[in-house]
Amino acid sequence: MSVNSQPVSLKTRLIASVVSLVLFMVVIELALAVISPNLYHRNQFFPRNRDIDFPDVYKRDARLMWRFRPGITTSSRLFSNLDYTINSLGMRGPEPSDDPGAYRIIALGNSCTFGWGVPLEDTWVRRLERLLNEQLPGRKIELINAGVPGYSSFQGKRYLADELLELKPDMVLVMFGNNDHYPAGRGISDSAQQLDNSLLIKAQNLLSRLRLYQLLRKLLLSLSSDELPRLDELGGVKRVSRPEFFSNLREIVGIVRKAGAQPVLLVPPVASLEGYFGEGISSFHQLHKVYQQEIVRASQYEAVPLIDLQAVFDRYNTLYNSAADDPIHFNSQGHAVAAETIAEIIAPLIGTQ
Repeated sequence: MSVNSQPVSLKTRLIASVVSLVLFMVVIELALAVISPNLYHRNQFFPRNRDIDFPDVYKRDARLMWRFRPGITTSSRLFSNLDYTINSLGMRGPEPSDDPGAYRIIALGNSCTFGWGVPLEDTWVRRLERLLNEQLPGRKIELINAGVPGYSSFQGKRYLADELLELKPDMVLVMFGNNDHYPAGRGISDSAQQLDNSLLIKAQNLLSRLRLYQLLRKLLLSLSSDELPRLDELGGVKRVSRPEFFSNLREIVGIVRKAGAQPVLLVPPVASLEGYFGEGISSFHQLHKVYQQEIVRASQYEAVPLIDLQAVFDRYNTLYNSAADDPIHFNSQGHAVAAETIAEIIAPLIGTQ
């Protein structure tokens, strides 16, 4: 006697398919973990893809393009030769205190403020905090490091207005310029970037830490990515144009003042031609100087304190470990010089408040 088999329902087939797909992905993920292929994709000049460079460190953001994943300690050797601890607010350094009597200073900037390649306690932000507390024993000074690698003044302006004012700063130190004059990947400036909707970004942030996802993205992007532009290109579209840079700085000053805080503009230094390269002509240095001049102009226009780190750094030839490879990120000694220079200017400002 034959027994008629019952037809499998559509719901059951769908569940079985989903389970099979999940199991397949788990197996692939485990295999990739064992094989450990290089999933790094260097596409950092197109801001939307910064999270693809280091998905364990960054996540995408609808307003800021990318930001740190909060509460992590980096482990990627490609990110740098150091581990960095990121607090619950997505910043390098300790959690902000809840001391209402502390004089709070926010350091807003890029990787030179973040302290790329330098141990936490050697960064100019931490050094400056120690110096100010020594020089002003009657005050409790707290510095918050709001430097994010790769950030331009456009991102810094949004970051400040959207989030940082909630920390109620008394002073904001602003240092941008290095990333602003970078070539805009695919000719799309920061202000022209159009990101996906927030739900899609959240889904991507969940998936982006999976090795399978990283592998697929790398393969797809490797087929479509353009050649990386030269950093010293004088022409072409910049991430932030010179007029936009000037405007962004003025807007940042206005935002800080409206919040009742003291803005201070810093000129970001680079390794000088004379001190590190001897004689020669560098289009990179020419371009950087143009943006430095906009910082000086903005400080004069807005009548805010200016700290010219370039002028001070030009007195030394030991502040960069390998200027030929990286003329932007200064070493621990450079951070010490920066902290001492900044303290000399702002300590009197704090003392009068």
